[in-house]
Amino acid sequence: MLKGKSVALDSFVDSDRPKLYEWINSPDLVRLSAPFRPIHAPAHADWFADLARDRSRVVFAIRTLPRRRLIGVVQLVGIDQVHRCAEMIIRIGERSEQGRGRGGEALRLLLDHAWRDLNLHRVEARAFATNKRAIASYTKVGFAIEGRLREAAFIDRAWTDVIILGIVNPSPR
Repeated sequence: MLKGKSVALDSFVDSDRPKLYEWINSPDLVRLSAPFRPIHAPAHADWFADLARDRSRVVFAIRTLPRRRLIGVVQLVGIDQVHRCAEMIIRIGERSEQGRGRGGEALRLLLDHAWRDLNLHRVEARAFATNKRAIASYTKVGFAIEGRLREAAFIDRAWTDVIILGIVNPSPR
């Protein structure tokens, strides 16, 4: 477990499955970062079972401290050991926890893990141009806007740009 002041990054337990299933099937929540497509229970169960086997990703539950209540998910995907890079994805699923700085704290913990434990050199993130809160959170923890993919996503019946952000290990080895 990686502990911060108000959140910890932790492993998932079976009792987390219903909450994760609820979040991935919430159109309003999913459309903040991806096109919505309903996920059926068997596919979700397969994803959950594969978490520990997939060496190209690291997935953490974001839990509040001290109660350890599940509020979100943060992950590094597409981990490339040769180029020492990965993409970060985060979702604060509990609406009451959004906008309270929990995501930023989770990102700082994840980046520390990426640099110290995974020996990564670069982490990138993508955000819809319409998701100002995500872009602000990412830049606040050190991500820099590196580019814009024009009209790269069709979300909620409209084209939106995708903003590419990146951060490089501040103390490379």
